[in-house]
Amino acid sequence: MRKPMVWSVSGFVLGVAATLYLGHLLVVRGQQSERPGNSLSPPIDLPHDLSGLSIKNPRVRVVHTTDPKFEGGSMYLQQADPWLGYQWGKSLFQRNFRERDGVYGDTGKIEGILLPDGVSKMMDRSHTNSCGACHNVPYRDAGAGMTIAKNGGSGRNTPHMFGGGLVEMIGLQLRLQLLAIADENRDGWISFEEMKKAKRAIISNLPNGVNGERVEIDFGSFDDEDGDGYPDLNPVIFPIFVDKAGQRIAFAKNLKSPDVAGYTFEVQVFGHGHLYMPFRPPVSTTLRAFTIAPWEIHSGLQAHDPTTYTSPNRDALALVSNAGAQQFVTAAGKDRGGVRAPTKSGLPGISLDDPDRDGYCEEISEGDLDVAEWYFLNHPAPARGRQTSDTIIGERLFHKIGCASCHIPDWHLLAHNPKAKDYMQRYDGDRRFFELHVAFNDKNDRMEGKLAYLAEKKGNLTLPKRGAYTIRGIYSDFKYHDVGEEFYQMQFDGSIQKKWRTTPLWGVGTTAPYGHDGASLDLDNVIKRHGGEALDQRTRYLALTDLERKQLVCFLQQLVLYQTDQLPCDMNGDGKIDEHFKVQGMDTGLERFNPEWLFKVPAKIEGSIRNIHGHRIVSFALTNLRQAYGLDLEYLRDTDGDGFPDVIDPDPLRPGFRDGIR
Repeated sequence: MRKPMVWSVSGFVLGVAATLYLGHLLVVRGQQSERPGNSLSPPIDLPHDLSGLSIKNPRVRVVHTTDPKFEGGSMYLQQADPWLGYQWGKSLFQRNFRERDGVYGDTGKIEGILLPDGVSKMMDRSHTNSCGACHNVPYRDAGAGMTIAKNGGSGRNTPHMFGGGLVEMIGLQLRLQLLAIADENRDGWISFEEMKKAKRAIISNLPNGVNGERVEIDFGSFDDEDGDGYPDLNPVIFPIFVDKAGQRIAFAKNLKSPDVAGYTFEVQVFGHGHLYMPFRPPVSTTLRAFTIAPWEIHSGLQAHDPTTYTSPNRDALALVSNAGAQQFVTAAGKDRGGVRAPTKSGLPGISLDDPDRDGYCEEISEGDLDVAEWYFLNHPAPARGRQTSDTIIGERLFHKIGCASCHIPDWHLLAHNPKAKDYMQRYDGDRRFFELHVAFNDKNDRMEGKLAYLAEKKGNLTLPKRGAYTIRGIYSDFKYHDVGEEFYQMQFDGSIQKKWRTTPLWGVGTTAPYGHDGASLDLDNVIKRHGGEALDQRTRYLALTDLERKQLVCFLQQLVLYQTDQLPCDMNGDGKIDEHFKVQGMDTGLERFNPEWLFKVPAKIEGSIRNIHGHRIVSFALTNLRQAYGLDLEYLRDTDGDGFPDVIDPDPLRPGFRDGIR
């Protein structure tokens, strides 16, 4: 009797253990923002979203590759299936990360850059598990959003990233143009001798021959004329001190520090801005940096990114990313890949460094950053809404009272010229592969778009042409200005932040509240807050009649954002927007901007079904999810479902959410 009883108890225990294990798998596979199922899928195992708008692809780390022949690798997703790469990047931005992804390491810890007292940190750590939690106006886009606790008690308002690629390209071009003025011997940095001989740092927004309002923007002096140890440049230019070999001296405080022979610099075109402080990194200067730092601070997710921590010449320049942007070591994260897991494929394995010691390794991969950067680079720019007589008059008044002296309307990107003798003239050109032409259609009473390609086909690859491009209606000089006491911010350490980067006005009509602190609830109020360098403009604004002020505000209100995936759009270039747009033989309804329709394997919707109430609806859930999203491609295949692709997973047949094994 005893032996059967032992077996019975053992069987019961094993059964309970198996049930708990299988239940655990169901729980960890279910994801808050990931709903891949259609109406025929078991909703517990594959949660549904028949609207088709939720994230569908599972959390699988993208593997960094530089050759598009490796199917499913990051360069394949950029060049062989660029719309799929765009959508993978978008899903990372919108995704609600979970504990199994390594989110919320050191929750509540005071963290971030040091404020001027050298001790106080700028904010608290790990307070959101999705970028889309703050950047959510409009929803499901890299939009504007709420004011968060950062730097000081008055907080910082979340800016939008529409047209982010164009902003990044302006900044990188500005850097080369400014170096071309002062760096006489073209060695990549400015020596003491060159500082004294250099002309002022004056750049035109538009070259001769390009239509538009051409303005010469003075970014200051390359020399240290006041003797404070820093070049007298506008704070948007962040100095990096180097020795006589042009190598970065990481712990140099200023030009007077030992062994400093000069400086190079970055141009801080993103964010509201902060002033230079020794040993503190700049405001994000590239899209890649823009993603690394927030994932670390806001979500506790560390990125392992050799692209930013590798500096071949130790000159502050990191590598050029897959998307073609020069990176800087100031953006390098904490995860340096000192210890790697073994792989059966021979590829470099998962970084086991785990900087926050939460047990979860390589929380964000180098390939993840590749596709996130690809998404941001190509994210469509803002648009103009309905034009009326009031908006036209308002735009004239905007220029008349001098607002355009800082809010400069247009910028021009020079074409890529890799054969130029002067390396400073080898500009990047427009690195995007598409853009949307968006405008208000009075006849249809709605915003509409038209897809335009900026790339060319070479065999099976899609490669950006990198031509010249004029950016219209961005409205910024990208300088820091003191715009008066009403914009001053006392930071947590008691220091006063007085200067702010000129916020681009595109999209301003749909991004209230306003100001770096979000303290102005409408446009009239934020204009009236201006003082300091903008005092004359405020005075002229107040001198306008009530009607004229309303007309000026009307102009600003028609600089708008829009929900990209719901935008009626000519996707196939036939010159019209179909009411019944067919993809994979299925009627998807109104033709709209949905990247899934343009994948190498276009997504196929489920179509007409009856819902739980018996009503006939159209299900936009997919029936070919794995094929469309490339989940069976070699570099994306994740057999055990732990988020690590088989090619870098040390044990691809056993789920190990922490490091591929455990």
